[in-house]
Formats: sequence, C-alpha cells, structure tokens
Amino acid sequence: RLVLIRNHEQTQPTGAFGPESIWYDGAASGGTTTIEFDTATRRGGIAHPSLSGTLQNCAGGATPWGTWLSCEEFVAGSGDYPDVLKHPHGFVFEVGAAGGPPRRLDACGLFRHEAAAVHQPTGDVYLTEDRTPQAGFYRMRPDKPGDLARGGTLQMLAVEGRTDLRSGVRPGAALRARWQPIGHPGRAHSPGTRDGVGVLMQGLEAGGAAFTRLEGCFATSDVVYFTSTDGGDAHVGQVWAYRPASEELTLLFQARDREQLNYPDNLCFSPRGGLVLCEDGDRLGGQYLQGLSADLDLFTFARNQVVLESPVHGHVGDFRRSEWAGVCFSPDGRWLFANVFNPGFTVAITGPWRRGLI
Repeated sequence: RLVLIRNHEQTQPTGAFGPESIWYDGAASGGTTTIEFDTATRRGGIAHPSLSGTLQNCAGGATPWGTWLSCEEFVAGSGDYPDVLKHPHGFVFEVGAAGGPPRRLDACGLFRHEAAAVHQPTGDVYLTEDRTPQAGFYRMRPDKPGDLARGGTLQMLAVEGRTDLRSGVRPGAALRARWQPIGHPGRAHSPGTRDGVGVLMQGLEAGGAAFTRLEGCFATSDVVYFTSTDGGDAHVGQVWAYRPASEELTLLFQARDREQLNYPDNLCFSPRGGLVLCEDGDRLGGQYLQGLSADLDLFTFARNQVVLESPVHGHVGDFRRSEWAGVCFSPDGRWLFANVFNPGFTVAITGPWRRGLI
C-alpha cells in the first residue's frame, strides 16, 4: 500500500475542512488530502483530510523520513486581512503520512512558495518561488537535519559574475554558485509596503540571482533539479541542475519554442535516470507529460485528453487544456502518479519501463 498526499490549491476564504485538529486558519480553504493506493488491486482506498486552513497549496515535496511538505503560494502578512484571516500565510507545512497535527515550518520563510525538496545527504531543503518577473531559489539549512520544525537558516542562491538568470545563459555552462543569508525569513513585505516580496528583496539586494516563475523541484543524492516555467531566451521554459557537492549550477535544458516544450512546471526524477516534466501551457490539443532522458532527449510521454461528456462527480466539460501536476514515482519506481488540475483527479500509471528514459 502506498500513501499519497495531494494538495488543494484553493484561494478563497470559504472556510477550513476536516477536523479542527488539522486546521491552521479557520477561514482558509486550502490544504491536503491523504489517499491510500493498493498496488495489488490497483485501486484507491481510504482518503481523509490531513491539512486544512491554508491557502493556495500549490506544490511541495516528500521528505526522506516519510512526511509531505505542502507549500502555500499566497502571501499575507500578520494583520493584512484582519476581518478574514487570523494568521499570516506564505509558509511550508509538514504533514505526516500517518496523521497527526501538521507543523508550520517558519525557517522555510514566508513567500510565494511552490516546491520543496530535501537533499538527503545534508538534510537541506531546497525551495522554489513562483513569481514573475523575478523569483528566487532558496535553501533552508536546518539546525537539526530531519527535524525541520526546530528551525534553521534560510538562504538565496547567488551566482558569481551575474545576477540575472532569466535569459542569456548558455545551456551546459557550469556557473559557480554561493548562498546569501536571508536575515528576516518571516518578512512578508518590503518595509512600509504590502508588496509581498519581503524575502525576495532581501536576497536580491544582497546579490542573489533573479529567476522567473520557479516551480518544480526534485532532489537526488547528487543533483537538485528545478524548472523556470517561462524562463529562457524564448521565455517558454528552462530546466536547471544544482550540484551541492561542487556548488555548481547548470542550465540543463532550454526550450526553443512552445511546440518543443510548453511551460514546464512540476517535475520529478525517475529511478531509471530521466526526468518527468508537467506542462502548464496553452496547447489546444491537450497538455503533455514530457520525458527528458539522461541524454537530454525530450519526448512526449502522455497527453491530457480528458473530455467528460456525461457527469463524473458533478463535472462535465473539456479539460484538455488543464495542467498536469503532482507527478511522483512510488519508492520502487513501478508506479507513476500525476494529477490533472481541473477537474481535480489523480492517475496511476505503471510500466513496463525502459532504462535511461522514465
């Protein structure tokens, strides 16, 4: 049996769901649901709410110790909406696979979070920021690896010799990276404003590197992969690779046009050596799940062809332009799971799989 934890990217203050023990802010409607999947019967089992009262839970990432990091992509400082929200928003929450109260991880900062990935050899958490025209790539170094709620130090990635990586970077070139500390990780806004970029501006003013619309993030023991959805010379997508051991950043792949790769979003690494990229673009015939092989060959793996002509749980319509999200493999690599964002469901895909691809 596998346990999946799925985000709900809800933004309206229509109220929390589930038992109050999992609520963060009673007015907010985002959160997570935990689902069991039986690989023997190939059927989903028990589903239950596991985090509630958050806002715009967009992505996140699994930890090596069996929890889920769910990330808010909505910034609200303390007191910004006093008649609606009782707590600030823009945090990462840790959700246990076996249940229990979720934990807010203040050291991961307050900003427009997208994904989180734990680098197992160091315990560091790598974090993307979904903003345009500027976004940062962050690292949280925990005071005690494996216990993220205890606290840690937030940093923004910087690159020697340049501060803007949104375009003009040659694919394959190795850039020397360093990390700038964020002095106030809980600062929602720049002083005297309500701009929502209190953390981002601290990093940029210290020489941090500017990306655009950073979304997916996945860490192996050697490499941290992340995507810039509208980055690159054609402004339709980049795939980056950061190597913690050598502190090198490489532009792994850059889309030449929308036909080749249409705004890469979520991604995950396959045990067979490739990457799976979720598109969040504007293809009229259906969004793609793309495969990127270890040799950097890009190919279409699956296409969203969901048209519901009769009601399914109340949903009817053409959903082919809805994005793929939440892509992940089971620990043994035999099952690939992904979500179709709207109307909101999960698919389970099994092999046979080929080495070197996905």
